[in-house]
Amino acid sequence: MIRKGSFWSISGDTSSLGSWIWKKLLKYRTLARSFVQVEIRSGTTTSFWFDVWSPLGRIIDITEMQRCIALGINLNATVEFVIQNYRSRRYRAEHLITIDKEILKLRVQGLTEEDDVVKWKGKGNVFRPCFDTHQSWNSIRVPQSKVQWYKGLWFAGSTPKYSVMSWLAVHNRLATGDRLLQWNSQANAQCIFCNSAVESRNHLFFSCTFTETIWRNLTRKLLGQNYSHIWSQVLDLISTHTVSGETWFLLRYAFQVSVHSIWLERNGRRHGQVQTPPSILIKFIDKQIRNRISSLRG
Repeated sequence: MIRKGSFWSISGDTSSLGSWIWKKLLKYRTLARSFVQVEIRSGTTTSFWFDVWSPLGRIIDITEMQRCIALGINLNATVEFVIQNYRSRRYRAEHLITIDKEILKLRVQGLTEEDDVVKWKGKGNVFRPCFDTHQSWNSIRVPQSKVQWYKGLWFAGSTPKYSVMSWLAVHNRLATGDRLLQWNSQANAQCIFCNSAVESRNHLFFSCTFTETIWRNLTRKLLGQNYSHIWSQVLDLISTHTVSGETWFLLRYAFQVSVHSIWLERNGRRHGQVQTPPSILIKFIDKQIRNRISSLRG
């Protein structure tokens, strides 16, 4: 409950008054509403109108425009208050008769001094007194078929910030030069490293002479005859288990750290920072990989 009202009853017009996370919570109330039910014990923290505490669902949704006037119950009333103070009447409307019976049934059942139990819908549409992120996510998302390259991005021992950056690159969502041109035709789309081609995702990773030098020095021994700097082929190499387990891990991790480091260097150069030569970047990436191996061994 929020002061005298309910979280579900707050007007959307007040959403501009809160923080960013508060606005997001208010925005997704409609989606979350169908996932929440309340098991009545004391009724002190449950809104009579806005919480789902009976098989009827939310009372506010079935009373149409009459709402609290016909039943004589305040919009801010709790279930406890209604059970203790409600006076039964003779109604003509069927939905009001149904609500009246539900109130009387709960009154006969009686209240306790225990806290009300909030339940969350999980697997199999079963409501349980606990929240499960995995089950909730599977309930609201639209399942899609798995893509082959997921094995190259999401694996045990990976580093989240590197995986997320690589995931953005795979979806071509990084603000590369060719994409900047779509937003601003006057934007400088030249590759900041070689100045000889339009900067695209495929060029940056790793067809550019600057970035190809980095990639080649890091992976030529791992890949041997299978070495490639072409984006589509590199993506196939890191996604297909054609090498031993340790080598596959090193290849995937080197790919992700390279994408992350090259992108940071690219942004730094575009904003006037001191340029880092390929040799230094290679040593930096190599050190990140070694540090990760050491932490996993530990």
